[in-house]
Amino acid sequence: MTTQKTNPRITDAIQRARADIASLTDWLEMELDKQRNAAPTWGDVNALEHVRENLIETLAFFSGVEEAQIKRSLDELHS
Repeated sequence: MTTQKTNPRITDAIQRARADIASLTDWLEMELDKQRNAAPTWGDVNALEHVRENLIETLAFFSGVEEAQIKRSLDELHS
């Protein structure tokens, strides 16, 4: 049985993508923390709702789970 050798460019690309996603997640968490202590405005609400929609869309794309199912799961967390 022969083993297939992984292309180093693919390995580098996936490691970079994963590291960037982790960094972006950390950065997003820092932004959320900064807003936690500020007086909320409707602009903040709109911005966070936009980010939430983008994250739902991204998770649906990445996981293969439908957006509606993700939204139902989020709703269940709040009921």
